[in-house]
Amino acid sequence: MSRRRLLFLGLGHLSNGDVSIAADFARQLPADRFEIGFVTAASVASYVRGMGLTVYPLPSQDPQRNLKVFDELVAALRPDLLVAADAFTLDYSTAWSGLSMSLLRQRYDIALASFDQYDYPAADYVVDFYGGHHTRFPRLLEACDLLIRNSPLNRPAPSEPGVIVTRMVCGGEAPMLVTPRRTGPPTVFITNSRWEYVNVVRSPGMAQLMRAMPRILHDHLAALGRPLRVVHVGPARWDFPVAERIEYEYVPKLSPPQFHARLTAADLFVTGNAVSVTLTQAVLAGVPSLLLNNRKILDLARLRGTGSLPAGLAWLEHSAPGLGIAYPYRVFPWGWHTFLSPVLADNPYVDCFLTAGVFERGKVLRAMHELLDDATVRTRLADRQAVLLRSLAGLTPPGDALDAAKLDLPGGGS
Repeated sequence: MSRRRLLFLGLGHLSNGDVSIAADFARQLPADRFEIGFVTAASVASYVRGMGLTVYPLPSQDPQRNLKVFDELVAALRPDLLVAADAFTLDYSTAWSGLSMSLLRQRYDIALASFDQYDYPAADYVVDFYGGHHTRFPRLLEACDLLIRNSPLNRPAPSEPGVIVTRMVCGGEAPMLVTPRRTGPPTVFITNSRWEYVNVVRSPGMAQLMRAMPRILHDHLAALGRPLRVVHVGPARWDFPVAERIEYEYVPKLSPPQFHARLTAADLFVTGNAVSVTLTQAVLAGVPSLLLNNRKILDLARLRGTGSLPAGLAWLEHSAPGLGIAYPYRVFPWGWHTFLSPVLADNPYVDCFLTAGVFERGKVLRAMHELLDDATVRTRLADRQAVLLRSLAGLTPPGDALDAAKLDLPGGGS
């Protein structure tokens, strides 16, 4: 039987998260049964090549030229399935890529799939942004012949017809072991993406949070009062003085293998993003991890004005003097507090790392201390990670899941 040809479209340029998820799925497909290609923005091409995949970068910012290139690519490759790494990101790319979900559906007589990392239907396609702004997203996923949900983030359980749930492996399938401690200061790994610097709803509150968060994270680490090594991967270095006890290493960019190696060598990973692909990588590799979020509105300006700022928040006067009000979020800085509730509810994944309110200094420091020094806590998390890994191993492998989906694809499966 001839190999099925899958053409993935990862057209985001502010983050590699969607592409990483799609590539993780693609790399699990047996090479003797599937032929894989990736269409990306030119700026993302080297990242995908670093994962060992064949890449077809769109050559320009001219949508008509890119559409012509894509037409020629489809004619040459004759794919059996088009797979959007994220349907919404693909639609956002239309202005430069010339592609959209409706165009793929109408222009090509090819089965269409998309990853649905967050289970948009469960949230009725309503996304809450930081500050309380709610947006109803278009029901793009309803145009798909197949939805692909990865676990983690989604629960490791079978889903309804037309949806497959498959495991992420994120660089390997080794047993979940606690990272061995080394001599010298513990290493704290942090990372962020370009989208974390985009104020998507042009909110003054979001702008305040974006400015405040790097210093807040730094001050939490400094308050531990111990030598630390901080490895920071992202588009912008910290632009303030770093505490004497913190050895700060800034790395603008790493290849996927280098990134995974630096992450898995860390003693602690800290993030403000509940859906971070790096958090998934850390959990699957047994790296002790801490998620910093916010669950309630904190009106700091009012508290300052009335002279009623609690003593437990006095540290914010130094760390974030410009922060007037803080809103709930699970994804810094975009919000997504209510939107993610369905996918995270009763989900064993959230038990595999610690979570603390970013403004609750005592809880943050206690969690960091436990993850760095408390063998009982680290072992408990490792045990939970091992249980999750066994559940993931019980999911149908991606290739078999595609076969079982009964899509009308040339070469079988119908």
